[in-house]
Amino acid sequence: DLWLPNIFDPWIEDRSRIRLLTHPRGLTLSPGTAKLYPTQEEHDPLDLDRARVVASEKDPIPVGILYANPDVPCYEEVRHAGRLRSVEMIRNGLESEFDKFTIWPQGAGPDAKSARLA
Repeated sequence: DLWLPNIFDPWIEDRSRIRLLTHPRGLTLSPGTAKLYPTQEEHDPLDLDRARVVASEKDPIPVGILYANPDVPCYEEVRHAGRLRSVEMIRNGLESEFDKFTIWPQGAGPDAKSARLA
C-alpha cells in the first residue's frame, strides 16, 4: 500500500530521532522550540561536502536547510524571468511540447503544410 498515514509517527513520538540543523544563515530556533529537540547540530548550509554527509545519515533524520547556494537563482526567479506569460503563450508552449510526442498520420501534423510546399 502506497498510502502510509502513520509513516512519520516514530519521529513525531520520539523527538530525539530528529536532528535540527541550525545556523544563522539557515534555521534558527526560538528558545521554546530548541528545548523540545535535544538533538541539534550547527550546520552551515553553504558547505556542500558536509551537506552530502548529513544527507547520507539515516538516524537521526536531519531537518533544516541542508544546502543552499546563493549564486544559483531560485525557481521563482527563473520561472518568471521578468515577464508575464499570456494564456496564448502558455497554450502555444504546451501544444508545442505535446506535438513532440504526437504520432501524426502521414501528410498531417503541424509541419505538413511546410512539407507540401517544399
